[in-house]
Amino acid sequence: MPSIPVRRSNSEVIACPGCDLLQQLPPVPPGARARCPRCGEVLVSAPKDPLDRPLALALAAAITLVVANTTPLMSLSAVGRHADTTILGGALMMWTQGQPLTATLVALCTAIAPAAYLALMVTVMIAVRRPPAPAWAGQLLRLAEHTQVWSLPEVMLLGILVALVKIADLATVEAGIGLYATGALLVLLASLASSLDPRAIWGRVTWSAGSEPNGSSAPAPSPLDRENHLMTRPARSAASQGLVSCATCGLLSRAASPDEPGFCPRCGAELHRRHPNAVQRTWALVIAAAVCFVPANALPVMVSNALGASTPDTILGGVAFLYESGSWPLALIVLVASFMIPLGKLIALVWLLIAVQLGVRGGESQRMRLHRLVHLVGPWSMLDVFVATFTVALVQLSPLMSVEPGLGVLFFAAVVVLTLFAAESLDPRLLWDEAALESRRA
Repeated sequence: MPSIPVRRSNSEVIACPGCDLLQQLPPVPPGARARCPRCGEVLVSAPKDPLDRPLALALAAAITLVVANTTPLMSLSAVGRHADTTILGGALMMWTQGQPLTATLVALCTAIAPAAYLALMVTVMIAVRRPPAPAWAGQLLRLAEHTQVWSLPEVMLLGILVALVKIADLATVEAGIGLYATGALLVLLASLASSLDPRAIWGRVTWSAGSEPNGSSAPAPSPLDRENHLMTRPARSAASQGLVSCATCGLLSRAASPDEPGFCPRCGAELHRRHPNAVQRTWALVIAAAVCFVPANALPVMVSNALGASTPDTILGGVAFLYESGSWPLALIVLVASFMIPLGKLIALVWLLIAVQLGVRGGESQRMRLHRLVHLVGPWSMLDVFVATFTVALVQLSPLMSVEPGLGVLFFAAVVVLTLFAAESLDPRLLWDEAALESRRA
């Protein structure tokens, strides 16, 4: 059965998605942001033009994406031989070289996910221009948010630059139109993300429970309206008051029953007080990633063939090559992105899981910042996968020289995917549940 939405007359009652703290959200002026006073999570970002500007940016990014995928990224010339590659050409070469899983991941992060994200955003922004928008517009918005996680043009661009430096000593390398289009795409996607206001979109979507977006058929005031002190006392979580926040649209509702929270009255999604089996699922993903981390660094990610001689290239070997060639800034970037970040993510996730299971008190803000940092730096672990992909795609000048992918790149890609899923599956609100319990006891 649908749950009952929680409202107040002049402001919205919300629960922080990071720490579950109940608070009143006053009207946010255009161009401003509202943050949670306890954990610092951004609750609302209100751009000045939440409808026209995102649509224009999404259309421009879609056109740029087509150019980036249909024109050469870079070309290589040596002793009269010439080779070039596109974004999808790099994924195709990995597939033909016996790495179908890695090729699929590269295609997903460089072309499929960005294309799906932009197509969904254009559809949503057109659908919500005349409220009330159909309910499927909200579902497409949620799907777009999921696909955005796997859209990594910024990591790909850095990977291409590193690949250019690595092969610059072997032949003459020139940047193509696709490389410049990729840079423009990166700027457009960043501008689109900063100008988007999901709350403005959800405010125009038809409610699945029959309520209109303008609240004309809102239910009677919740008991929360008669308990103003609940909104000002610290560490009052939504769960402690029998309330649950929708993971899809963010609407705060009173649970239908203590055992079954019910369904969101706005988007119809099933409600959960916390992500089901979050700790167990995260442990499984972290352990699997730790197992793959060893061969990812021990096995070669690329094998270079020149005049009949083969040279394996591991992740740390590539760092040493960049350093010895004088490109120590890129060597440092690759070392951090391809070795320290994956290892640091595993250590951080293990610590957060132990803190949740042991109910460690104190330091919740620091652990929340650590969780946020894991989310922020996680995608950059894909750097070495992109470096290997575009190096393999470009250096195919047989019999003079060629580069083949090594088995290590498959294990490294597995580490990246598993740690990304692990960071997503760990519910950050679990880090605060013990603190909220202690506050209520006091």
